[in-house]
Amino acid sequence: MKKRSLGALALSLALLAAPATFAQAKVEQEAASLSSAVKVQGPHAASCAPGATKPALLLTVTGFKDQVGQVRVKAFRASEDEFLKSRKDLIRFDVPVPEQGDLTVCLPLPGGHPAYAVTVLHDRDMDGKTDLWSDGFGVSNNPRLRLGKPSVRQVAFQAPAAVGVMEIVLNYVSGLSVRPIRGTE
Repeated sequence: MKKRSLGALALSLALLAAPATFAQAKVEQEAASLSSAVKVQGPHAASCAPGATKPALLLTVTGFKDQVGQVRVKAFRASEDEFLKSRKDLIRFDVPVPEQGDLTVCLPLPGGHPAYAVTVLHDRDMDGKTDLWSDGFGVSNNPRLRLGKPSVRQVAFQAPAAVGVMEIVLNYVSGLSVRPIRGTE
C-alpha cells in the first residue's frame, strides 16, 4: 500500500507541474514566433533567437507619441533597494525609435535573480535625461502610473526560464495626469 501511495503522490506532483511546463512551452513558442515575425532591434537580438535558453524578454514597446528620439531600456532586480536607484540597473541600452510602429527589442536578464523590473524611456530629444513634460515612460506589468514612481510590487515579474514575451505601453504626462496616448494628441 505504501508503494502505491508514493506512486500516486509522484503522479499528482507530475500533473501539478505539467501546466507550468506547458505554459512555459507556450510562452517560448510565442517568443520564437514573434522573433521571427518582427525585426528585433538592439544590441542583444541574438539572445532572443529561436532556441535561446537563457532568461531574456522579447520586449515590445508600444504607444509612441511620435517617431523621434531613442528608447532607453533598463532591467533591475525587483527589490526596493535597487529599483530605479542610480547605478543599480543590471542592464541598460539605447535603441533608436523606429520610423513607424512599435519597437521590439531583446532584453537579456542577467544575474539569475528570481524577479526583475523593467523600465523604458522614450527620450524624445535624446539628451539622456528624463523630461517628465516631454518624454514617455513605461514599466513592466503596465500599472497605472502617477507622477511618483510605482512600487516594486506593481512592476515585479518572475524571470522566465528561457525567452519570455512582454509588452510595455508608454505613458506621457498630460495636464496633471500620466497616461497612454489614445488616438492622436
